[in-house]
Amino acid sequence: MRYFSAAFTLSMLHATAAFSLDSVRYTRQLYVAVASRQGNLLQAPRSEIAQNYYVGMDVRIGWQTDSHSRSIYDALYRYPRYGAGYYMGNMNGIIMNSDAQTGFGKPAALYAFFGSPIHRSKRWAVGYTISAGLSYNFNAYDPNEAPYNVLVGSKRNAYIDLAIDVSFLLPRRSTLGASLSFQHFSNGSYQKPNKGLNLLSGTLAYQRNTYRNRDKTYAPMAIPARKNTLEWYLFAAGGVRMLDTGFDRQKPREGKRWHCYTLSTAAMLQTSFRRKLGVGADLFYFSWGEHVVRYRAREEGKENISTSAADNMALGLYLAHEVGYKRAWLITDVGFYPLGRVGDSPVKPRIYERAGVKYYFGDRLFLGVAIKAHGAKADYVEWLVGYSLIKS
Repeated sequence: MRYFSAAFTLSMLHATAAFSLDSVRYTRQLYVAVASRQGNLLQAPRSEIAQNYYVGMDVRIGWQTDSHSRSIYDALYRYPRYGAGYYMGNMNGIIMNSDAQTGFGKPAALYAFFGSPIHRSKRWAVGYTISAGLSYNFNAYDPNEAPYNVLVGSKRNAYIDLAIDVSFLLPRRSTLGASLSFQHFSNGSYQKPNKGLNLLSGTLAYQRNTYRNRDKTYAPMAIPARKNTLEWYLFAAGGVRMLDTGFDRQKPREGKRWHCYTLSTAAMLQTSFRRKLGVGADLFYFSWGEHVVRYRAREEGKENISTSAADNMALGLYLAHEVGYKRAWLITDVGFYPLGRVGDSPVKPRIYERAGVKYYFGDRLFLGVAIKAHGAKADYVEWLVGYSLIKS
């Protein structure tokens, strides 16, 4: 897990640094923000949660884009902001069971963020912020010390924050902000149990700016016409997950980790500067496939079941959608399995999702990370490398 944490952190920091290259030379665009938050756990049934309250704090350093960059992407996103942040929380006020002695500890997270206004006036702005990174220091599940913390099985987890925010520009280069935020922590099934921790919080923030708003700071820009272009790419991906077949709630750490691999290709039509639509195909290899076949056979009272490598493979067809900002693209795919044994449950889910981000190094080579899921429940984390064979 420490290699997962280090790689993810480096990739997020690299993307943040790359985003800011076009803007860092304008020192007036720098700002620092401090935010206080409090909220509750969203897991149901909430009536069974003995105590449900948590507090947190964020410190952010960011760059506010403006019309000086003369970037089409900045204008399309109404001059967004981005940067890096550090989150500190106290979740000992969340007690899952009246017999539990502890909460979820005092986790912290390092993350990158991107925020874009939906509407901006001279003093007010309403928009959204997306944050993603890595957290650590959870009081994770332990059969002896924390048997009721069944939502997170590892001390280090991926961190995602989706927020709707409003800000008001104060005199003397300051900004006051408030937001409603959805936070999610999970490890992508690397360590069981992994139901995930979902929180809803309200946030108040104070931001100190090095810039002043002027009439031309966020001036509209004429966006040139862009013809539709075609891209055909290939990517290979790999991941690891802990299989929960025969999962025993009292012994969730006794599962085994298995490897999974993906070879994928997609044809994408870029319809605008920031959007691509397309179709693709995945060839999956799940090293746990034969094990699942034998497990299901034993559950049905069957013996001497023969298996083959084909039991580890599945074909997926998917609809692809990407939203981009400069070299970074947000991936949202939905697919189904026409062939193959899939999943680790007798219900055999046929629909899967992929959500992640990829970053282009040059015009064709890209690296990325994504969550592959069934019914919005994480299956495993995919680390991918790809290349555009056609881009016209």
